Amino acid sequence: MNGRMVSAELLKLRKRRGLVWWSLVLSVGIVTVVYAILEFLHLHNSVRYGAPGGIGGLQGSIAGLALGGSVAAILIGTAAGTADVSSGVFRDLVATGRSRWALFFARVPGALLLFVPMITLGYVVIAASSVGFAGSLASPDAGLILRGYAWILLVTSFDLILALGLASLIGSRGTTIGVLLGWQFLAAPLLARASVLGSARKALYSGAFDRLLPHALFSDQGVPLLIHSVAAAVVVVLCWTLAALGAGAWRTATRDA
Repeated sequence: MNGRMVSAELLKLRKRRGLVWWSLVLSVGIVTVVYAILEFLHLHNSVRYGAPGGIGGLQGSIAGLALGGSVAAILIGTAAGTADVSSGVFRDLVATGRSRWALFFARVPGALLLFVPMITLGYVVIAASSVGFAGSLASPDAGLILRGYAWILLVTSFDLILALGLASLIGSRGTTIGVLLGWQFLAAPLLARASVLGSARKALYSGAFDRLLPHALFSDQGVPLLIHSVAAAVVVVLCWTLAALGAGAWRTATRDA
């Protein structure tokens, strides 16, 4: 893998304008519109509608950005994982003599180079809004804002890598999107609440991310933390990441050209 291969992967994704624009809508547009509406309502009737900023505003908006950003990450990750096969150029790339492993692993930084600026811009919007629209509420300090950014970057980048690996394994973008959305927003939350599973629920990466979320931004929804150790949470995330990358790389290396 070299810089040209990474640049080529980035270019493939940038040329898909629909993918780029919808990813921007999900990671930047939604939080921008929501904050604009909330601030307008506050200015129109400050008695009924409180200031949308402050630590509470950052807490709510970071959850929203995590959801929208995760969907954008899944869209980009699945596109990166299936682009060569779906466009029919995988055979030509293999014929050049390039390593199949290098072909796969070049997709990861290529996809991240497209996605990270988007999610960063989305976070800049919510961080600036949480401070600028705080009113009389307590504003988040720089340390909390930075920890929140690190968390949102970790969560969404993980979703991108998971989507990329699974898409490379399955070979179908639509199927991968359906599976991941179903798992992310339906199966995983239900399993996290299934007490009959006991300690097996600690293997869910959603519980690991809940543990890594800064305490000041944690929203208690009646579900206790499944993982109480930061080290254990990091191990869970690493295991899922390595499994996704390993499965995608193996399928790329063994796929018929």
